[in-house]
Amino acid sequence: MSPTPLPSGWMPHLLRLPDALFGMLLGRTMKIDPEARSSMWEDLQRGRRTEIDYLQGVITEIADRRGLQAPLSRRITALIRKAAADGKGAPRADG
Repeated sequence: MSPTPLPSGWMPHLLRLPDALFGMLLGRTMKIDPEARSSMWEDLQRGRRTEIDYLQGVITEIADRRGLQAPLSRRITALIRKAAADGKGAPRADG
């Protein structure tokens, strides 16, 4: 099921619109399942190994090779690794 009634080929162009215009045109048509969860959330909930090293680790490795910091990628990696080590499932964003 498509999240929008528009052809998927239009999306790259529509995503370049300013937020306000995008919201006016598509805000009400975009549907996100309120029960949807990411695969990493599911991994943390089920105590499985996450993909964090693949997803963010690659970014930090490239940053290291180029002498860059990548602080957000490092922080995300640290937080996910901590959550996995704690074994309490996915942390809540609201508390």
